[in-house]
Amino acid sequence: MVEDLLTQPILVVAGSEAGSLWMSTELHGRACGPKKLQVVEGGTHMDFYDVPKYVDRAVAEATPFFKEHLTTEPADQG
Repeated sequence: MVEDLLTQPILVVAGSEAGSLWMSTELHGRACGPKKLQVVEGGTHMDFYDVPKYVDRAVAEATPFFKEHLTTEPADQG
C-alpha cells in the first residue's frame, strides 16, 4: 500500500537509539518517490521534539532536501 500512495518526496530523520527506527527504515525502503533516510547518531525518538542538537540536525537535513525536491513556482494556469 505504501508503495502506491507514497510517491511524493520524503525525508525520514530518525535517531539511532529510537525504538521506532525500524519503522523509519521500513518506510524509507518502501517509498517510491524521491527519498532520503538520515539516521542521527545517539538520538532517540523524543530528542527530535526539543533537544536542540537533534532538532537542528533534522532542520539541517530538511532544508536542502525540500529545496531540491519541491518547487515554489505556481502550476501552469494553461
